[in-house]
Amino acid sequence: MSKRALIVHALFDILGGAEFLALNTARALMEAGFEVHILTATPIVPGRISGIFANNVLPNIIIRRVKRVEFLSKIKPGRLARFRRILVVNSYWGLLEEARKEYDLVIDTQSNLPTPVDMVYIHFPALIAYPKHELKGLLWKVYNWVVKVSARKYKIPRSSRILTNSTWTAHMIYEVHGVIADVVYPPVDIEYFNVVAGNDRREKLVVIISRFTPEKGLEKILDVARRLPDYTFTLVGSTGPGSDKVLEALKARRNELGLSNIEFKPDFPRSELRELLGRAMFYLHPEFPEHFGISIVEAMSAGVVPIVYRDGGGWYDIVSRVSESLGYNSIVDVPKIIRALEENKELYIRLREKSIEVSKLFNYESFKKNLLEKTEYIMRIKKLT
Repeated sequence: MSKRALIVHALFDILGGAEFLALNTARALMEAGFEVHILTATPIVPGRISGIFANNVLPNIIIRRVKRVEFLSKIKPGRLARFRRILVVNSYWGLLEEARKEYDLVIDTQSNLPTPVDMVYIHFPALIAYPKHELKGLLWKVYNWVVKVSARKYKIPRSSRILTNSTWTAHMIYEVHGVIADVVYPPVDIEYFNVVAGNDRREKLVVIISRFTPEKGLEKILDVARRLPDYTFTLVGSTGPGSDKVLEALKARRNELGLSNIEFKPDFPRSELRELLGRAMFYLHPEFPEHFGISIVEAMSAGVVPIVYRDGGGWYDIVSRVSESLGYNSIVDVPKIIRALEENKELYIRLREKSIEVSKLFNYESFKKNLLEKTEYIMRIKKLT
């Protein structure tokens, strides 16, 4: 009799980092001999996820719609994500408790709360508004209160094991729930980007990868470009509701400063991104603490030297392992870092090589090994009881 696993991922309305992790969790379990089911409230188009699985053998997708969530999605597309996820999990509550008896393993990969399953992967605690600076107006305060009231049953951990994406996020989970989470780094497709790592003929090119959203503070990148007129800055990122206004503001600011060395590439194809990284000298991450930072690792695996903000998982768990000199406290310090490395070619080459080496810590096989060690332990404990 094969082992059975259920992955609970409340919403698949977008395919972002959390969805990528859920699908790779399914892949790892299937490769380990599990029969895997995914429970979600939103349909998944098979063609959009088939490339992750060998021979296009997909997990069994179970759709359990939640009418209130569908209504909120229509009136506020792309918004209220924390609240919508909590509504889904609340509606699934009894089902999840029963699933722990029916399945050998039940994993929640999106609610960001300690739900009644065997294992929860928390990307960032749902009870913390993130980023905190968004909570400026009355509407944000009311929304955060509604989230906390809706999730009050989750204050006491209900899952047997909590996983997360970095030591920085683990600290945030400890502050909220008082538990020490295990770090299982998300898998990064470093093999794809590593193809261009060997290109030593780098251009004076700085690549920035970020969603075009207000909280990222992307306007600060333009001030860096103004101080480094001999470098080209290419800002690549995905778009969503509200991105049009962000792009308009960036273009207006670029025109105001009279800059000709910065370009914006929304929804840039992955193949073109790889080619771009293969030419770049530096990767610059916005002044924003990332939970982990998949794009940082992708750039490093392509042979690009990263410069990141000294906070978040992207700094503590990734770039600080390359060199302490590659972090900044204020983005105004970035030009000095770039000029220093430009003048010291030997150091730049060493940091390039170290970046490639460190990126290998975050590959799929490392993720799979770490995940399966945790699942095997959980299953052993469940069988003993």
